[in-house]
Amino acid sequence: MSIIFSCAKAYEKLLDVEYQIILGKKNKQINFSIFFTANHFIHLAGFQHLKDKNTVLSGERDKIFEKILKDENYSNQFETSVFYSQIKERIEYLSFLESIMDSNKTIFKYNPQIQVFSAIQADFLLKNEIESINVFTFLAKDNTNGKYFCRSFFPQTNIDYSQRQASWTLLFKKKINKKTKEEIILFNKINPNMVADSKKCYI
Repeated sequence: MSIIFSCAKAYEKLLDVEYQIILGKKNKQINFSIFFTANHFIHLAGFQHLKDKNTVLSGERDKIFEKILKDENYSNQFETSVFYSQIKERIEYLSFLESIMDSNKTIFKYNPQIQVFSAIQADFLLKNEIESINVFTFLAKDNTNGKYFCRSFFPQTNIDYSQRQASWTLLFKKKINKKTKEEIILFNKINPNMVADSKKCYI
């Protein structure tokens, strides 16, 4: 099975998911939600680096994502790019994105000015370890709905992007399936006595 195809199938599961998060630091709290769309996948997977596939990648990103899901042979052609080795590891780790979002690691309030050699504009940074490799997920605010999306994603090479960034404590995390309305409390430091059933969790 194509690595890109299997990664896209894993990402597809997140399209119906939203995370609600509460962070705390020095008696302050931040509340925000994370959502996922099909057109974010192409950039997260690093397809912009496949410069010899620009013709195939022309068009709307969500349509390209749909083609990858429907036709494994279509996704295979990206793996023939001479630049594919640059993103292969990134795609392999992107398959773990749901596990990364489900985890209860510390989240950093990201300040782009600290990383002077990076052009990434983001508001939050998630740092997770997968198979002994640090993986970074950058979250940015969508001004159309006020929620946050994954702006960038990649395994660590030389730079640890969490260095000198302000860490915030995770207080609460809820995972919502927008299609089934099922809600799962993944972490709750605010109200340990929360009552939950298999369909919905109540504060």
